[in-house]
Formats: sequence, structure tokens, C-alpha cells
Amino acid sequence: MPHTILEYSDNIVEPADFQAFWRELHPALVEIAQVRLQDIKSRAYRCEAFRMAGGDPSCAFVHLTIRLLEGRSPEALAPIGAAALELLKTHFAGTLAQRQCDLTVELAGMRKDCYFKASSCRI
Repeated sequence: MPHTILEYSDNIVEPADFQAFWRELHPALVEIAQVRLQDIKSRAYRCEAFRMAGGDPSCAFVHLTIRLLEGRSPEALAPIGAAALELLKTHFAGTLAQRQCDLTVELAGMRKDCYFKASSCRI
């Protein structure tokens, strides 16, 4: 824990360098959310079929969901969301400048009693 899921429209301007994004996001989560680096799992999904607003095909989006175990206060969650949004702004600056684009971050809680894990990772 946590899990980060990045969904993005297939019309973003930047070449997708998600490893560079995660190289910045993971340490930020360690520092701000106080999670262990070895517990972070990230993945990205390109969305070819999407519609935004009235259907203008030049509209783009990048949506980051960060799933954390429940129990953090809104005051503890706010800096996590703010830092993640700033990283999105940096990594997708070209799309923001050249297209109509929404960058969004969603912090989602996972119930502790519904999360089970087995791991042999030694990272």
C-alpha cells in the first residue's frame, strides 16, 4: 500500500515517461504519506475510448488515483493530493499548454479489514 493508478487519454502531447513520474511520486509518498517505499505499486492505463464534455476530440485528461489504507484525516490527505497534482502539472505541462486538459487526483481509502497481502519483495 499505496497503489497509484494513472489513467490518461491517448491524445496527451508528451511522450509517456511514467517511470520518470513515479521516480518523483514514490519518494513524495514516502515523505508526505509516511508509507514504505517497498509497499508502493504503480501502474498506468492509456484510454483510447473516452469522451470529455461535449465530445471535442482535442480534449485530454490525466487522472491519478492514489489508494491508501483508510484512517487518515482530511488534513493529512490534503498535502498528498496537492503534491501529486503539482507533479502532474510538471509532467504534463505540454498537454496543459497545447490542449484543453483536465489533470485530476483522487485519494481513495481502502478498508484495512478488506486488504490482504503476501509478498516476497525485498526492495
